[in-house]
Amino acid sequence: MGITVYSLAISIVFYNLALIAVFILRRSPGFRARHTVSLLAFITVLGVVRLVLPIDFDAAYVVRSYKIIPAVEDFLKRPLAASFTYGHLLLALWAVGSLVMVIKDVRLQRRFDRYLQSIDFVDRPELLEIAAEYGNDFAVLISPQLNMPFTSGILHPVIYLPDVELSGAEWRMVFCHEITHIRSRDNLKKLFFLAVEALFWWNPLAHFSSVEINALIELRCDAKVTAEMNEKEKLDYITVLKTVMESASQNGHPALMASMIGTQAEMQSRFEALLSGNNDSQSKRFKGAFFCVILLLLLSYFIIAQPAHAVPKDYSTFLGDGHYVETRDAMQNSDTYIVYNDGTYSLYISGNYVATVQEGEVFSNPDFCIIPIIYGGTDNEENCMRYPSDHNVS
Repeated sequence: MGITVYSLAISIVFYNLALIAVFILRRSPGFRARHTVSLLAFITVLGVVRLVLPIDFDAAYVVRSYKIIPAVEDFLKRPLAASFTYGHLLLALWAVGSLVMVIKDVRLQRRFDRYLQSIDFVDRPELLEIAAEYGNDFAVLISPQLNMPFTSGILHPVIYLPDVELSGAEWRMVFCHEITHIRSRDNLKKLFFLAVEALFWWNPLAHFSSVEINALIELRCDAKVTAEMNEKEKLDYITVLKTVMESASQNGHPALMASMIGTQAEMQSRFEALLSGNNDSQSKRFKGAFFCVILLLLLSYFIIAQPAHAVPKDYSTFLGDGHYVETRDAMQNSDTYIVYNDGTYSLYISGNYVATVQEGEVFSNPDFCIIPIIYGGTDNEENCMRYPSDHNVS
């Protein structure tokens, strides 16, 4: 078990598949706030786990690529100047792009903080009394210059409210919504996905995922708030959402509008999710699709795509699965060796890279036991060369 560049690539692919699944299923006409949002959130979590834990298992099935991956590797290893390759250039561009994204996000946050510092706040004792009903682990600030409620901060959350007239019941719905965001650590989740977006700035789906995650967070929050509500209370809750949206659309701050209100279509999706009825046949179909995605993500830990090169048949033995390995006599050639580097065993024959070999095969296959293993990626130091038979493998 280990982590290689190939497992990292597979993890990125399956994370993107999870995002695509969330995008498609969230727009389904039969989308329901109760169970479906929970399952979509679970799919998203599995995608994130796959992304941050790109592990290869020894029992994984190896998909050998004889054309695509070797061609990509050859391009990345092609030198631009001296030892500086195209791969180094792409890594440098990747790092610079991520840094630019981080700087952009920090500047946007600082601009937003300056905006909050520039506005005036007022006292509304009746609102503070309602807020006290929900605890004291957050602060409440009210301003006539704000047009919508929102929360800010992670360690010390603050609920910002507009200075508008709502009934006590309507304010309680507003507080319940914002406090649900705080208790669910939604700002921390958004920060995490901003970091993912900055890291994978070159991936269009990474930018797209921030919109999807924000929408999913709001849907999940609505589902929690209305979990014990009857139909009339849900309609009242939707009325409050509409009032907030209309107020923000008239005089709202652009940054707030973009990040917290969303488009008209997003709000319509929230309303439909809240009012959607039960449909057992659709529910079974949707859940079946969800669990297929979940199974696919779990199975991805047992699939590895690696490069492979065919060995000339005139001095090799066919071992099945479409690949050849040299005979024991040919393997005694001094130009045949295994290089161990960063958890990967790479087989070289006549000085040319042939394939990546699993650790278990290196130490159990008798044809490999007579091949020297070079540790550290160099054969210039005799003390770094050993044979598999020198190891005590349990």
